[in-house]
Amino acid sequence: MKKLLFTILIISLNVYNQTHLNKNWILFNKDNSPLLSNSINALFEDDYNGYLISSVGENNRGYLQLFRDGVWQTFDSSNSPINTSIMIVDISQTKDGKLLFGTLNNGLYIKTGEIWDSLNTSNAPLPDNFIFRVAVDKLNRYWLGIPNYGVAVYDNGIWIFFNDQNSFQGIGDLNFIKLDSTNNIWVGTDYFGLYYYNGNNWIKAISGQFTGGPHQLITSLTIDFENRKWATINLQGGGSKIAKSITDTSFVYYDSTHYGYSFTFFSYDGLAIDQNNIKYFGTTDGLLIFNDTVWQWLGTFNSPIPANWFNKGVLDSRNNKVYILESFQQYQNYGLIFYNEDSVIVTSVEDDFHIVNNFYLSQNYPNPFNPVTKIKFSIPKSDIVQIIIYDILGKQIIKLLNDNKPVGTYEVEFDASNLPSGVYFYRIITESYSDTKKMILLR
Repeated sequence: MKKLLFTILIISLNVYNQTHLNKNWILFNKDNSPLLSNSINALFEDDYNGYLISSVGENNRGYLQLFRDGVWQTFDSSNSPINTSIMIVDISQTKDGKLLFGTLNNGLYIKTGEIWDSLNTSNAPLPDNFIFRVAVDKLNRYWLGIPNYGVAVYDNGIWIFFNDQNSFQGIGDLNFIKLDSTNNIWVGTDYFGLYYYNGNNWIKAISGQFTGGPHQLITSLTIDFENRKWATINLQGGGSKIAKSITDTSFVYYDSTHYGYSFTFFSYDGLAIDQNNIKYFGTTDGLLIFNDTVWQWLGTFNSPIPANWFNKGVLDSRNNKVYILESFQQYQNYGLIFYNEDSVIVTSVEDDFHIVNNFYLSQNYPNPFNPVTKIKFSIPKSDIVQIIIYDILGKQIIKLLNDNKPVGTYEVEFDASNLPSGVYFYRIITESYSDTKKMILLR
């Protein structure tokens, strides 16, 4: 039989207590969670509500981790082509579930289930291996931002390239690539303005410099419920403003006279719009919030957070606003901060907090499965734990685990590649507890 694979990971009880600053804020860092570094490059929520986190540690060691259902997984040379010499700077996902990882020097990595592939200068006509930004449009094409060049578009083996000669001057100075509801592609730059591609032409939406004014750095863009574009702009020499589209080439602007707060600058990729159409603007000095009527400011002066630089923000499926938290003045890194005005929901962490007080065997996921599934369990005390797989006749197939484990929540992975379709059972056995659940292998 093919060797059955398993992964054991632990979440300790004190993670929940230390990360919850209050009901509105959760902080994850390397001191209170398995996060390997507080210096985070990229954050992405995948289709299964897992958080993919890229970070950089001492000596520029790169890390990629996945946090899902209370379990942390680290990708390294033992389970992927990702090692500590590879720096991931952006993450996206295709319409058919492939994960895309843009890197500093190694091109694009593609993860399809457990299979990894890559596109780089050795196997594709890419002009460089620095893939700074990754986006996927409604036609499932990959849009790859390449600094000092422009944008490469990959469409099932066909490549299209945009640079200064065939798009607009300054495209190689891009800060982001965003997609709107009509499949227009938006690219913001430092000094050269904001443009969008409508499938035929690149059209200027905001100039890089208004007549007689300072150069404009377009740092973030996102789209609200009405397909209006919201962009943050830093001004060369100081100052900032927010642009809101009336049409794709006409904008109204807000500045400090409207929002009434001062800060050094807007963060790059720091703009998020939540499920209530509320706008969140990450800055070096706090989080600016606008509900289309009232402006609000959150920072260390009125919130239990250790720093004010909200850098690179995303909205997750639970309506949490998730930011990389840093200190601009001291250049310190604090990890990931979750904010929710109602109450932060990171379901897996909260479930683990309750489960770890009792023995618990969860239903495998996915179920039915083909051919890999995961089995999660919790133990409230140190114990010898066995996880055994049986067929429908009660014959033992494999003992996945037989080990002494401290208190915590764990996960094992069961690979049934060499087994026929049918009903199977998995059983947990400890000194004082046992339980059995059914699972279905469906090919």
